Amino acid sequence: MLRRAMIRASVRSAAAPYFSLRRGANVTKLLSRRASLRAAGQEIPSINDYVVRAVGLALRDHPVVNAGFIEEEVIEFSRVNVGVAIAVPGGLVAPAVYDVDLKDALHVGRDIRLLAEQAKTRSLSRESLQDPTFTVSNLGMFGIEDFDPLLNAPQAAILGVGAVTGEQEKRMRVSLGCDHRVITGAEGAEFLQTFCDLLENGDDENPLFWSEV
Repeated sequence: MLRRAMIRASVRSAAAPYFSLRRGANVTKLLSRRASLRAAGQEIPSINDYVVRAVGLALRDHPVVNAGFIEEEVIEFSRVNVGVAIAVPGGLVAPAVYDVDLKDALHVGRDIRLLAEQAKTRSLSRESLQDPTFTVSNLGMFGIEDFDPLLNAPQAAILGVGAVTGEQEKRMRVSLGCDHRVITGAEGAEFLQTFCDLLENGDDENPLFWSEV
């Protein structure tokens, strides 16, 4: 049943005029901060938790990317609910972490772990699967460095996240898939710029970004 739903979603997504934008992010500072948290004995958000958090803040600044193409209309969503792709037996689900722009990375990570447990026990709510306004698909843990994720219609954009590579300078490749009916190349590039800036440097105006709570 899940596989059939995935096939239907893939067909809908394939109808969109798709393009992708790629760039790298320097995550050396982020990894150093995580090491400091570990040394202090604090709870440590995963790299993906920080990715989702940065996505939420970037979507707040670029509402055209937090949008969908629904019944021949472009709709900008009022909430920033980031779907996180989770592999389950028989397919893939992407339930929503709600209001990511209002949470720090620590609480984003707790939400993601809860969703992963619910996915494992097949107890995700229908709403959690219907409410994402954007999706993050991370294959870095499998050693994949770069890929083009499939849009999760009717959402207008999805971020593919690759593995961290490099010796001294740690870098991570990301790919933004866009529906050209909603997002232009320049708009997608501006979103990626904001996202990468946040991932590389944090957010001085929002100390909760680094989860020092």
